[in-house]
Amino acid sequence: MTANLIVISGSSGTGKSTLCRALQEALLPDVWLHFSVDSILYCLPQSILDRANLKNDWSSIDIKLICSGAYACVNVLLSAGHKVIFDCVVLTEKGADAMLSAFQEYRPILVGLSCSWEEIKRRTVARGDRTLEEAEYSFRNAGTHVPHHYTFETTSMPPEVIASQLVQRLRAGTSDASVDDGEA
Repeated sequence: MTANLIVISGSSGTGKSTLCRALQEALLPDVWLHFSVDSILYCLPQSILDRANLKNDWSSIDIKLICSGAYACVNVLLSAGHKVIFDCVVLTEKGADAMLSAFQEYRPILVGLSCSWEEIKRRTVARGDRTLEEAEYSFRNAGTHVPHHYTFETTSMPPEVIASQLVQRLRAGTSDASVDDGEA
């Protein structure tokens, strides 16, 4: 595996961050940093975050600016020689284009996650850090905009199993789908 960037995308509640942590362990002894749009988002004042996550009021947040800041940070980490696992929710074709354009020179490995709505509801309630309306919006709009090399259904598969399967496929050079490397 020669890539230095793995992008994990899917709707809220699919297990992106949990998979990233499992993937970091599975890729040892190589050290991979986990970075997310949330890494920047959670730099905002708590009152703004609470309004967004608990009341589904995103009016105070320029999400495009947050995303471009996250992409810039990842690019700096990559240019400094780090390997990065990046997780994000991509809700629009424009958002997918912006992310793919930002990372194009690094030819990222693109991994998509999906999960049943019932399981996402259960996870969202258990987490308690966002509304079901936000999770449902993400569930309905994420997942189809990024041309993934690999896809996993996370409803009942543990993240450690997914990480192990992904690492095996990466090391074997096999892919679920043919993605034009010029686009990714």
